[in-house]
Amino acid sequence: MSVTEPAVRTSADRLTTFAEGAFCAVGVPEADARTIADALVDADLRGVHSHGVRWIPRYVASLRAGSTNPQPHVQVVVDGGTTVVTDGDLGQGHVVAAAANDLAVERALTHGIGAVALRRSTHCGAMAYYTNRTAARGCLGFASTNGNANMAPTGGTSRLIGNNPLAYSFPTRQGFTFALDMATSVVAGSRLLMAIERGENIPTGWAVDGNGQPTEDPRAWRERDGLLLPIGGAKGYGLAVVLDVLCGVLSGGHFGAQRSEPGSTDTSQFFLAIRIDRFMPLEQFLDRMDAMIEQIRASELAPGSPGVFLPGEMEHNQKQDRMVNGVPLDAKTVEALERIRHEFGLESPFAERR
Repeated sequence: MSVTEPAVRTSADRLTTFAEGAFCAVGVPEADARTIADALVDADLRGVHSHGVRWIPRYVASLRAGSTNPQPHVQVVVDGGTTVVTDGDLGQGHVVAAAANDLAVERALTHGIGAVALRRSTHCGAMAYYTNRTAARGCLGFASTNGNANMAPTGGTSRLIGNNPLAYSFPTRQGFTFALDMATSVVAGSRLLMAIERGENIPTGWAVDGNGQPTEDPRAWRERDGLLLPIGGAKGYGLAVVLDVLCGVLSGGHFGAQRSEPGSTDTSQFFLAIRIDRFMPLEQFLDRMDAMIEQIRASELAPGSPGVFLPGEMEHNQKQDRMVNGVPLDAKTVEALERIRHEFGLESPFAERR
C-alpha cells in the first residue's frame, strides 16, 4: 500500500540501525537483528509498506512474550541433497527463512537445483526479499509461505485457507531484478490493517464481512469475522491450496486452519533455487531476457498509460529514489517507532527527534 501524505521521510540507514537496536534489545543476536532490519527496510524502500518497519512493534511483542524464539537453533531434519527439510525452532521468520533460502541456493550451486521446505517458522514478511537474494547469485528463485486461515474455499463459508503468497525472481541486465510477489487474495491482509489505522475505506472486492457481504469498511472485515477474497475467484483459491501443500503439508508443519489456532505463530515456507547456467550460459539467458523485455516494452500503450513496466521494475525505481530522498512513513508508523525508541532508549530514526 503506497504511503500518502507521509508524516516524515528518513534515511534507510537510520531505519536499519534503529530496527537492529530494537531487536537486539529483546535478545536477538546482532547478525540476526541485522537480517530482520534489512528485510523490513528493503520492503519500505520498494514501496511495500504493508511488510515494512510498521511490523517492528508486533515482532518485538512476540519476541518478548516468548511466542517467537529470539535465538533459534535451526536444524536440518531431512537431507536429500537437492531436497531439504529444516526446522526453524519458531525463530523470527526473516532469520530462519533467509537461512533456508540461502541453503536452497547453496544446493542449487552444487547440484543445479535446491529445494528447501521450512517448518516451525514465523511471519517472514515480503517473499521477494528472498527470491531477489537468489537471483543475485545467478539462480531463478521461487518462494512461498502459508499464513493464517483468512479465506474460505470456493463454494464454502468457513475460514480454512490462507491467502498464501508467492514470489519469483529472475536476474536481468536492465538494472532491476524481475520480481513477481503476490498474495493469493486480492490484497494482503496487512493492507486492510493499514486502512483501519488510517481510518480509510477499502475498495469493494477486497473483503467480505461476517455475513459474507461485500464491504468497504475494513473494520467490518476484522471485527465481524470477515474473509479476504481470493484473486480470480476459484483460481486464487486453488493456487492458495497448492502453496499450502508445498509449504505446510510437504514440510511437516502446520497448514490450513491449524495456522489459526489460538496463540499459534507457526508458519511454514518453501524455497526453490535453480542454477541458470546448468541450462544455458548465464550470458545467453540474460540476452534472451533482454529480448523478452524489449518485446513487452514495445507494446502500444493504453490511453492514459504512463508506460509498460515489468514485475519488480516499479519497486526497483522506488528503491533507487528512496535511497537518495529518504523513506516516507505515515504518522501511525512514526508514533509506533517512537514508543519503541523511548522504551528501549534508542536513538531516534528521525533526525528531528534526537
